[in-house]
Amino acid sequence: MGNSEFDLIYFTQLFQRRARLIAAIIGVTVIFFLGLYLVLPKKFKSDSQITIYSRYFQNPLVKDFISEQYDPAEMRTQREAVLQQAINDAFVDEIGEQFKLYKTPTNSPKRSSERGDLRKRFEIFSLSSDSFGVGFIANNPQLAQDVSKKTLDQVIHTLVEERRRTIMNVRNAIRDRMEAMVLFQNTGPGSLGSSSRPQIEARLSQIRSQINSLLQQYTDRHPKVVQLRARERALEQYLARTAPSGKGADSTQTHVTPDTLAGSDVEPGSKEVYQDLLKKYNYLNVALDMEQANEVNYYAVVSEPTLPLSAIAPKLVNFLSYGLGAGVLLALFILLFDEYVRFSVADAEKKAEFWGIPLLGSIPPMTLERGPKTPLEHGSGKHPNDWN
Repeated sequence: MGNSEFDLIYFTQLFQRRARLIAAIIGVTVIFFLGLYLVLPKKFKSDSQITIYSRYFQNPLVKDFISEQYDPAEMRTQREAVLQQAINDAFVDEIGEQFKLYKTPTNSPKRSSERGDLRKRFEIFSLSSDSFGVGFIANNPQLAQDVSKKTLDQVIHTLVEERRRTIMNVRNAIRDRMEAMVLFQNTGPGSLGSSSRPQIEARLSQIRSQINSLLQQYTDRHPKVVQLRARERALEQYLARTAPSGKGADSTQTHVTPDTLAGSDVEPGSKEVYQDLLKKYNYLNVALDMEQANEVNYYAVVSEPTLPLSAIAPKLVNFLSYGLGAGVLLALFILLFDEYVRFSVADAEKKAEFWGIPLLGSIPPMTLERGPKTPLEHGSGKHPNDWN
């Protein structure tokens, strides 16, 4: 019988004899991990899916001003950036205050740490090049669904506002250029923005003086007076809009629109440029109106946030697996350690009985008793053969 076969028989008999002990150990560990599963707080996740089409980065009405994106990698990066921008500090604080997820007051030094922990519970993950998942993890299903809905609304709002902001920046730049051409009769770069406030006020005083001079000869309906009145109102609006903070600035003042200045004089050499800018300005207004009315379909909500039916952590199957594995390892360790201790102190009869072999005999314990010392040991110098 080979050693490998002998070892196999030995371990088989060992497991058969200790089956109850092994089962008890595994059962205890499984029950322990099951208790951990029941005690640990549950985590639920509710998520949704949104698809952002490539036309989000393309607008025929503004392609002359804003370069359109066609590279898939670049568009994917920009999509992710816009979605991540939606989860800003203001939104995280709003969620924390509304759902009472913050435990410290607003001015507490620990608020930033709480904000960071809360931000980690928001999830924005890529599903494909143009589809993304948006979700939130909470300790109860209803909270997870409610916050996930608000997160999806925030993402959509950010998508719309970022696109509108880009178009409005271009529209406002064109408007400022047309204001400069009409109010200052100047087409030079940055003529309006580079003019200091005293210069604009001086220009306004000059126009008012011209109006007073004309009123001495003509009525308010004279074309020249009407034109100067339009410039006067435009400059007053511009000064009110650009007034320094705390000095009468009025945020409700409107910009000078091309419609208001349509009858104003523009230098003959600038009329062609002005008309081209006016056309583009109107195109951008159309684009903004379409954006405002949500008539541009550049995203789709594939799935709305739903109420999670089961927790994402802890998982019952995982904890049962952990308990089973830990029980098996613990049982093997205890079993082998017990066998080692038992065999190290067992006598010959018990070992023979365990192995199932006859005991032929045993060597009794022996002790060595030392006799008297020899002369050689006493240092006589004689060999034992010479003692006689």
